[in-house]
Amino acid sequence: MKKILTVFFSLVSIIFINQSCQKIDSTTLGGGLIPIVDNVNTFDTTLDIMTDLGFLNDSTGVTYSDNHAIGVMDDPEFGRTSANTYFEVLPATLGVQPFGNKDSVIVDSVILSLAYTGRYGDSNAVEQFKVYEIAQSAHFADSLYPVKGQDIPVAGPLSQNVTVNFITLDDPKTVRQGEDTAISIPNVLRIPLNNSLGQRLVNYDTTVYKTDSSFRESFKGLAIKADTFSSPIKKALAYFNLQDANTRLYVYYRKKNGTIDTTFAEFQFDPNRSSRRNANLIVRNINGSNYASNLADNSKNHEKLYIQSTPGSYASLYVPGLKTLTNRLVHRAELIVPQVASAEENYFTPPVLFLDVMDSANNRFTTIPNDFIGDITTGTYNVATFGGAINNNRYVFDITRHIQGIVTRKEPVHSYRLYAPFYTFSQYAVPNSKPLSFTGSSVPFLVNPFIGAGRVVLAGGTNPGERIRMRIIYSKI
Repeated sequence: MKKILTVFFSLVSIIFINQSCQKIDSTTLGGGLIPIVDNVNTFDTTLDIMTDLGFLNDSTGVTYSDNHAIGVMDDPEFGRTSANTYFEVLPATLGVQPFGNKDSVIVDSVILSLAYTGRYGDSNAVEQFKVYEIAQSAHFADSLYPVKGQDIPVAGPLSQNVTVNFITLDDPKTVRQGEDTAISIPNVLRIPLNNSLGQRLVNYDTTVYKTDSSFRESFKGLAIKADTFSSPIKKALAYFNLQDANTRLYVYYRKKNGTIDTTFAEFQFDPNRSSRRNANLIVRNINGSNYASNLADNSKNHEKLYIQSTPGSYASLYVPGLKTLTNRLVHRAELIVPQVASAEENYFTPPVLFLDVMDSANNRFTTIPNDFIGDITTGTYNVATFGGAINNNRYVFDITRHIQGIVTRKEPVHSYRLYAPFYTFSQYAVPNSKPLSFTGSSVPFLVNPFIGAGRVVLAGGTNPGERIRMRIIYSKI
């Protein structure tokens, strides 16, 4: 009898555990519990998606407080990326000659120090950087330059080619500040410039140093460029912060008479002054890449989607089945976007993706109605809730409330835009507004914190393996 009871309770336990497991379906996204798909009360359906690919034609720029990219990156999937940075430096104090009695000054060295904040690509990259003076004839104003803008003219070089080993960029650097003083500074790149620049700055009289405007009339600023030809390992972009205290132009000097100690004068990028003149220009050259071959395919339903961060590309997604979807209770609707293996993806890692609506009837892009919830004052949103971060080689977006609005309230069906912006500028669809309401103008949301960082190859609508798709779990009404 005891043996029979043991077997009985074991069977009951197995049945209970099995039923408990069947009641839980956390979906691919894993957020929340939904009823089991039993095809009696709860069903699921998968909708095919037509996919197309194009260049993201935006005017995104890098502000004075953003990280600026410098480098050159050869990627077999996406081609070559080159990034150059331009900015002005101003005297630390106006109205005085920073070198005192300029006739008694001997220039020892001139150093450009850049505050390093991170890298994208292969940490073993080795590249050649060179510093130039921005040409006085250049139009270099206090405005937001698009990263895809025209190159800014430069005058002669202010340095030789400097070899930059990316793996050592965050190593501490020993800096001498006087004959007997040395300090260690982490996360800086120090580039020696020609002493002739220091001598020019010494020779300027107090009229040049009177105001920011008068100084600009003699010295417009600096350009740092990566050499796309002589760099030995072109595999990464480095990022620098201009307003950081460790970004400075130093002129080290000593006096002809008196002390032999070397002191220094410093020039800085100062966003609190009358100007914030800076630019980060990024060029994407896709010639000969797999991405270029994919773009040349004129079909409207691609096998692969090549998504490159700003300045980059986007995929348009159209779901024909949404137009014929009848009214139902939607428990979960999600856009599932699988990643496809690509060359050197261990170096060139995926970005955060963003999904919004292409409302061609009103000539606008809008956030996903009812599902995208952000703070329009801070430009932030919850990526973990909405989706956009890659997990287990796929991206998943929760669009449950949005699809419910389409099937129940007959809200319009549009195509979607999938892309990897630095900032996105979409009109904000106010959550749970009935009828739908939108902000009057586009709202910026920060998606990827480093410009030009991130690329991924995704499965399109005709991929022979796992395809991009929309999955809907629902009950009949």
